[in-house]
Amino acid sequence: MSRLIDIQPGLQELPTELVVGVGDVLRFAATGGHLRSGTAVELIGILAECVLGTDGSVVSPMGAPNTVLFRATAPGNAVIDVVTGDPWRSPVTHRLEIRVEQ
Repeated sequence: MSRLIDIQPGLQELPTELVVGVGDVLRFAATGGHLRSGTAVELIGILAECVLGTDGSVVSPMGAPNTVLFRATAPGNAVIDVVTGDPWRSPVTHRLEIRVEQ
């Protein structure tokens, strides 16, 4: 069974390597990110969390995105960058090596 792994880089220390399984989704509390190298992981998207209003409309916050999603697609290795902090004034980039196992 695949897992949704919630990671909050500003609140917890990130390991130098993260071992996950094929199909796992990594959810970062972050403002940006990209795949630096490798083919074992794909960037699903850089998103802004929204809520459903009482009238059925989607209510979106103002400001920067706050969620980055990656998915482990195949066994192998990848290196990702995750950006936290204020993206306009003081972004912080975290590099993370991902090892995807069967």
